[in-house]
Amino acid sequence: MGVLAAALLAAGCHDRAPAPPKPTASTAAKPKPINRAVLDHEGVTFDSPAGRTFEYNFGASRTEVEAVANRLFGEGDRSANGECGAGPMEFTRYGPLTLNYQHDKLVGWLANEGVQVVTTDGVKPGTFMRDLKVTRSVRMVVDSTLEGEFDYLAADGHPIGGFAKGKGRDAKIASLYAGTNCFFR
Repeated sequence: MGVLAAALLAAGCHDRAPAPPKPTASTAAKPKPINRAVLDHEGVTFDSPAGRTFEYNFGASRTEVEAVANRLFGEGDRSANGECGAGPMEFTRYGPLTLNYQHDKLVGWLANEGVQVVTTDGVKPGTFMRDLKVTRSVRMVVDSTLEGEFDYLAADGHPIGGFAKGKGRDAKIASLYAGTNCFFR
């Protein structure tokens, strides 16, 4: 057997591949801390990675709320609707979170799926309805003209509203809301 054949035979005798290199401190991915909004039936609390908490109940000044929200989430997208059932409303959207205002006061919120929004009891859009039903009292709003509308009793005993998308075991929470919103019923 020639030297080349012996080398090829020896090369084929390894029963496992060499271990991949271990990541170093410079190549290992570190999770980036995020700002988040914690929602409840009374308003919104903003948490920052620096450990600061800013709590705003419904009735808080739009200027004050937006000053903090813009700093934590970037400049929000403003809009308005003069034809809401509750009267003219203004809105500021920060990704999955929309804050609702009337007369420059915070009056409600609407949360869609996103990593930075969660209720005080850990419920967030994107969660399976079946998981919510295991931990909370959930009621579908049967007389609603809005598809999939439900409410549940949060850990503090107050209701949070929402909309489910899908059917049966595959149904998920599409959005959650509290306070005054601009839904056309």
